[in-house]
Amino acid sequence: MDISVVVPTLKHPDEIEVVECLKRGEFEDYEVLIQDEYPVTKARNEGVRAAQSDKIVFLDDDSRPREDYLSRVSEALETEVALAGRTIHPRDDVFARELATHYDFGDSSRYVTRFWGCNMALRKEVLEAVGGWDENMGWGHEEKELADRVIEEHQIYYDPEIVVYHPYADSVRGYWKKQYKLEKQTPYYWCKRGVRPSKQWYYTLKTFVNPRGFVRRTPKLTLIKLGGTLASGSGRLVGLVSGRSCDKNET
Repeated sequence: MDISVVVPTLKHPDEIEVVECLKRGEFEDYEVLIQDEYPVTKARNEGVRAAQSDKIVFLDDDSRPREDYLSRVSEALETEVALAGRTIHPRDDVFARELATHYDFGDSSRYVTRFWGCNMALRKEVLEAVGGWDENMGWGHEEKELADRVIEEHQIYYDPEIVVYHPYADSVRGYWKKQYKLEKQTPYYWCKRGVRPSKQWYYTLKTFVNPRGFVRRTPKLTLIKLGGTLASGSGRLVGLVSGRSCDKNET
């Protein structure tokens, strides 16, 4: 088996778009491991443990890879140990133009410090060496936390030809909800990065008063961003109050 594709999902098999997308390609030497464990980090770890290949691809259930996706990943993992593919928001809307410019890493191949869980790949030995996904984290910053550990010893290669179409958000309400869920994990991530609790509270409260967090060039965009900023700050507050910070003592 050349490639093992790990897909964490709670959806019914008939609703998993990525499986049908992979079938459209000519590459056949792969397996798909559908993992329904909770949280997403545990699902991905279980997929890695079950994988028959040393080349591990992570995709979301609604990822839509191009037909040449697996062949390009397979070739790239012959010389690289960690890959970030090009993730494209599939619509020309406010997210593509204004709110998700960080999502697509652009046209040029290079080494980067991040990857997204809807389009990334690693050699199994790298995952095992760094300890896999942190199962204390649910969805939100879990890719960033893993990338931090990977780049301590290895490089993450970005290949713009390894393309997945994946929406950053489907609606304004969905965008706000995503910001809230994402930022609930921030205190735990900060803690792992050595940020003291007092600094965590400072950064969180600053979110609500910094005008750069919501002022944009049009009233409509400002309103959308304001809602996102309030959702982000609220998520961080909930994360702090609920004990998502892994260390409550000053150091």
